[in-house]
Order: sequence, then structure tokens, then C-alpha cells
Amino acid sequence: MAGVTAALVAAEIHQIPTTIVYAGSKPTDCNSFWAQGGIIYKGLENVDSPALLAKDIHQAGAGLCYDPAVQKIATEGSDRVKQLLLDDSLKGAFAHVPFHRNDETGDLCLCLEASHSAPRILYKADHTGRVITEQITMAAARHPLITMKEDTIVTELVMQQGICIGVKILGGETQYASLGVVLASGGLAGIYQHSTNPPGFNALGSSVALATRSGAETKDLEYVQFHPTSLLVPNEARFLLTEALRGEGAKLRNVDGEEFAKNFHPLGELAPRDVVARGVFDEAQRTREVVRLDITHREPEWLDQRFPTIQEHVRKRGLDLAKDWLPITPAAHYTCGGVATDLNGCTSIPGLYAAGEAARTGLHGGNRLASTSLLEGLVFGAAVADFIGNGRAIKKETASLIRNCENNLSVASQNVYSKINSSSAQNSKIQLGRPSDEVGRLLQDLKQTMWDGVGVVRTHSSLSAAIQALQVVRERAEILYRDEPSRETVGLRDASIAGMAVASAALSNPVAQGAHHIVAND
Repeated sequence: MAGVTAALVAAEIHQIPTTIVYAGSKPTDCNSFWAQGGIIYKGLENVDSPALLAKDIHQAGAGLCYDPAVQKIATEGSDRVKQLLLDDSLKGAFAHVPFHRNDETGDLCLCLEASHSAPRILYKADHTGRVITEQITMAAARHPLITMKEDTIVTELVMQQGICIGVKILGGETQYASLGVVLASGGLAGIYQHSTNPPGFNALGSSVALATRSGAETKDLEYVQFHPTSLLVPNEARFLLTEALRGEGAKLRNVDGEEFAKNFHPLGELAPRDVVARGVFDEAQRTREVVRLDITHREPEWLDQRFPTIQEHVRKRGLDLAKDWLPITPAAHYTCGGVATDLNGCTSIPGLYAAGEAARTGLHGGNRLASTSLLEGLVFGAAVADFIGNGRAIKKETASLIRNCENNLSVASQNVYSKINSSSAQNSKIQLGRPSDEVGRLLQDLKQTMWDGVGVVRTHSSLSAAIQALQVVRERAEILYRDEPSRETVGLRDASIAGMAVASAALSNPVAQGAHHIVAND
């Protein structure tokens, strides 16, 4: 969503022609689409304030948040939501999202989520991310200055004299950008065996990998947030059970049926995510049994209305929110770190920007507060567009470098893509190369290594072992990509680089804080 926001603000406010490239067949194929809970807006004046929101963000972030980033979200967030998601103007250039409203008054409804001091979350049942993503993407798609390119995988950043001037695309094409490149392809939680992120190319760490290969600074990658409650069904991908369930009173129960959350934190189920995730993980380890989530005390009709997506999903598996305690496990959910940026989205490389989960602004510190992710995409996506639109991008230098590149194609670039026929690649979109059993096996090995060695609880020895195993995967991934560039080998190469970056950052930080929980070796 951050990328679409940046494009829409750039096009509508600053009249800048913008191109959005995305790996899937549709622009809504992103992690934001799957967000269930909601987006922070603002609570009632007598119970909420920007200062209180900032306090909650800092507290959830384990004292590691960068205060200017927190203040930016706390003070600008509600205005950006109103501008970009509640646009009821005649022109309607932005989105008008049908959030849940009071049937009698028409006022926006606000809900409470874990670690929030007041109800301040806008929502649409349990599929808020879907309606937001659909609405803002439709606004971008109908804008005359925005071009969208589907099935487009970026393999490298184009660098000249230390400046990013474009991207190389699988298939041989180079897309130049005179005003800059924005990395907004999401995070890397998909490189874990247990993950709430959707399968496929998304969430394999492409932004971090692209930045790392080009020498851009990354930061705080050890802080991978694990969501405490994902549905645990054997032989299936994990399915997110939103924070809002616990906000509405769901309880954690162990194998004996005991509510145990208050044993690890006074706030129980409403403690920060990292605390709850470790509590669930530790209880499962202690009892050698599955932990369960119970909201059966709520009315069946209310549950059907409030959580229709979840109810439909669990019913297909013989479960029911109104009748059953749901089996759960923590799962990798969100990347708190990423490509290091300032408050304008500028990275350490001129001409390269990052926003959303791909970026590390310092907002989340060591652990993300619930429902900040969609708001972060809006605020910092718009900030990048404003920075570029207000004339602070290095336009003249970039234009000159682009002209030189167009006139002098590098031999290295030709060699890398010499095996690919551009015309046939274009006809078959990104279906280049052949799926490899080895690629699939290596990716599964990588995910298992990340879960076992760089998971909810880490040790020095587990991290060291993980780095050794990941290095083997990375070396092989580079060879496979070099020999046969394809969607699969690009994804494996990016995942191996992202995994190494996370494990290395974790090993270099001996302090257990937030989502980075490192303990002494047994």
C-alpha cells in the first residue's frame, strides 16, 4: 500500500507521472491486502490524543522507537487517513473506504486492540486491509498519470556514480527513473516456516535484498515480529487470527483449559505482541501441547458479523469461533526493521527511497504496535511523494546519467541477460526458466532454518548454526539464478540474502529487547 500511496500522492498532488511495477498479476497482491484488524485513526477527544498514541507506540516498541518517527505518525496520521481514505470530495481523486459505521448516527466505529490505551482503530469487519487496498488501488488505477505494470519482477537496482537511476527487470528490460526509485515491496516474514504472510513471491525480502546488493544501509532486521495467534492446522499454511479477537475478549488457554496469559504479563492477552508471542511459545514448549484461543463466550451472530472472514475460514476446517477453542501457534508476521530511511523515505543511496514495511524509519523500535502498519504505509508513502514533488530529488544529475546509460549499455548487463530472449520473455510475462525441485527444496530448508535458529527465541549457537546453513543456501541460490534466471531463482536468491541479513543482525545484537529475544545457550 505504501507504494500505491506514494504514486497517488505524487500524481495527484504534484502532477508527477509515475510507474508502479509489481510482481503479481494484480496490484492488490500484497501483504496490506491481508491485514485483518484495522488502521489507527483517532479516538474520542476526551479519552485519546496524539501524545497518548505516541506513548503506546513507544511502550510497545520496547523503548527502541525513534521519537521523531513516532511523533510524525501520531500527529499526521489522522489527517492522512482523512485525506487518502475518507475522501468525500466531488473530484474523489483518492479513496473512500467503507469503514464500519454506527447504524443510527453514521459515525465511524472505533475498536480497541492490544496495547492501545483507547479505542482508535477504524475497521471493516475482519478484512480492513482488503477494502483499503482495493479502494486506494482503484484510485491509482484510474489516475491518468499512473502506469501499472503487472507480473514484473525487479532483479537489480541500476546504479551510476553512486546514484540509483532505475531498475533491471527479469526478462532484460531496464526501467529508468529520473526522479527516483521507491522500494515498497513489503517485508520478509515469508522466509519463515510458520508465517502469516501469503505464500508466493511476496514477503521474501526483495526490498532488503535489492538494497543489500546495492550497498544501501539496512537496520534493525533482528526485530522480526511474531504474531501470537495464527491458526495451526496440520499440512496447511498458517492463517492469521487477528489481534482484534483478543481486543474483543478472546482468551489464551493451555492444554488443561487454564487461562495463562496473566502468568506472563499483567495485561494478559492485551500485552505487547512480542510478550504474548513468547508466552504462547513458552507454554507450548512447557506442556508439549498446542495452545488454544477461546472466544466462545461471545454471541454466535455477533461473531459472524464481526469476523466473517475468519469464521468462513475455520468453518471450512470443521471449527467454529462460537463453539471451539482454536489451535494456535506464533508465526512470523512483520519486519520492524528494513532499509534504513529518514522521515522523507530517503535511503543512504541518492535516488533510492523506501516506504512501508520495506523501510526502517525507527517507528516500530523492537516491536510493532497493532494496526500501525497500514497507517505507516500511508504517512511515509505520502512523505516520499511530497519530498520528491517539492523539488528535493536530484533530477538533473539523474537525467544525465540515464542518458549516458541509454547510449552506452553496459557489457555486464548484457552478459547477465544474454540467455533470455526479450521478445519471448515479454510474451510469457515472467514465466522464465523452469521450476526446479532444487529451488523448492532449498527454499523450504531456508524457512526451516529461520524458524529453528532465528525464531521466537534465539541463542548464540542457534544463530551461528543458522548463518552457516544460510550461507550454503545463498551460494547455491546465486549459481541457480546465474544459470537460469526465473521467478523461482530470483525469489530464492532474495530470500537467502534477507535471511542472512536477519540472522547476522541478530547475532551481532546480544541484548534481548522486543521481538529479538536472545537467551544464553543451554
